[in-house]
Amino acid sequence: MHSLLARQIELCTGPDGTLDQERFYALVSSAYDDDARARHRLERSITLMSEEMAELNAQIALEARQTLTRYILESRDALITLDDDNCIALMNGPAAHAFGIENPRTVMGLPIDRFLDPKELREGQVSNFSGRHSAGHDVPFSATFSVGRVDGSVFRIIALRDETERRAREAALEVAKQTAEHANEAKSSFLAMMSHELRTPLNALLGSAELMARTKLDETQANYVRMFNEAGRLMMAMVNDVLDYAKIEAGQLEIEQHPTSLRQMAREIETLWGPHAETKGLTLTIDAAGLDQDMVIGDPTRLRQIVFNLVSNAVKFTVTGGVTIRLRSKTEARKCHVIIEVIDTGVGIPADRQTSIFKAFIQADSTITRRFGGTGLGLAIAKSLAQQMQGDLTVTSQPGQGSTFQFEAHFEASDEQELVIYEANGPNEIARPLQVLAVDDNDLNRQILAAMLDLWPVETSWATNGVEALEAMALRAFDVVLMDVQMPVMDGLTATQRVRAGSGPNRDTPIIALTANARQEDRTQCMAAGMTDFVTKPISAESLANALIRATHAPEAAHADAGTQPYLHALA
Repeated sequence: MHSLLARQIELCTGPDGTLDQERFYALVSSAYDDDARARHRLERSITLMSEEMAELNAQIALEARQTLTRYILESRDALITLDDDNCIALMNGPAAHAFGIENPRTVMGLPIDRFLDPKELREGQVSNFSGRHSAGHDVPFSATFSVGRVDGSVFRIIALRDETERRAREAALEVAKQTAEHANEAKSSFLAMMSHELRTPLNALLGSAELMARTKLDETQANYVRMFNEAGRLMMAMVNDVLDYAKIEAGQLEIEQHPTSLRQMAREIETLWGPHAETKGLTLTIDAAGLDQDMVIGDPTRLRQIVFNLVSNAVKFTVTGGVTIRLRSKTEARKCHVIIEVIDTGVGIPADRQTSIFKAFIQADSTITRRFGGTGLGLAIAKSLAQQMQGDLTVTSQPGQGSTFQFEAHFEASDEQELVIYEANGPNEIARPLQVLAVDDNDLNRQILAAMLDLWPVETSWATNGVEALEAMALRAFDVVLMDVQMPVMDGLTATQRVRAGSGPNRDTPIIALTANARQEDRTQCMAAGMTDFVTKPISAESLANALIRATHAPEAAHADAGTQPYLHALA
């Protein structure tokens, strides 16, 4: 029994145990009335709370819609919202501007496909497409498409970006890039042409000086010839430096990979610079005691160029004492750590200039250029070459005590043996008579070449272009052909290709390129055409003799592919 009912019965029961029914019914009726009133008050409270919650939710939804609308309208980004029918619900100012619309209210309710294809939109992804401007032209856009909910309602929003300016900037950058590339190509072509044009007269000048030095001269005349020769070779070195630096700047200088003898490289440098050091009263020595690996895989031409530049500077800037080329290496698991030091007792370099000397056209002291000459490019080129070999070139120096330039890099060890190179120590090494065909269109070059060939037992036939050369080679066999590359009527490359493709008596005859073109790509073209050696103008009697000896004494080397025989290099 409910406790309230039991209480009411207890109140309505007399001492004799009888129930006062009238009183009981009155109490029960009152209790029900109280309960009804309480229920009514509760229901009213719930109703009021529900109404307040509904108003609050409506307020929140309104504020959310207003916030979203305000964000869209105030955003600097181009934004458009769509309804369920892909019609424009809202478009902000930047979006209207992108489509050339003055008042965005005028397009509300219009289908979006009047301005863009909704099929191009991908939810959550960036889309790139062309929209239609009010003026009738297309506008490039990138856009993101998102779907969300506000107040339970789905809304779809497009964020647009006009790509016109960006694409214009990209197009301008591409034009600038192409312009720069064309300028670099034009500069490279110009420098290559100038190199060729300078080498041709230098060939006549230096060749004449060398031939004159072989005649009987008094002391004054011999001194003039010596100065003439040194000035010409200095000019040639400058031409080479400028050409190499231009290639480095343009990123066109490639490092090749061939078996390379470190000792042979040092001996070549010693042979080239030893006599000059001796005339200055200097010693030039090689210290290879620390070399545990002679043959490595590298670029022999560029490695030789680095050390050549270092030794050239050392001899140039040293007045008393000497220069040492020290070779060291440490080989582990076929990896060879090579260190080459060029040590001199020269003028030295101040500490505050030891970094800047590796920059182009910079020297340690402006008086050095006036005193010793040079372009200031040699060390910049050597540093760049070292870095392209994944190595480095550094210097330690004390003014007045000398300098040590250190090149170091890692190479792969090679199992190949040092290649024996046939080189002339004098003109008499060409012992047997040779039948030579010389091809050159320049009269001065032919005169210099004829005078040099007259130093040896050589019978020379002449041609002035590729057509004449082919006619001469069709008639008889020659021991060697000396072929200029750039000639009228037919160039040397075409003539060589036709000889190799034919079946005439000179199909396998060594053909040596004598050319004023000094780039690696020029050498590659010559070898690809079928030439067997490459000598760069200006030509010396020694380099010509060496080329003839290589062609006639080492046919297996002369006919080998240039890519596998790095020691068949141009001896300019």
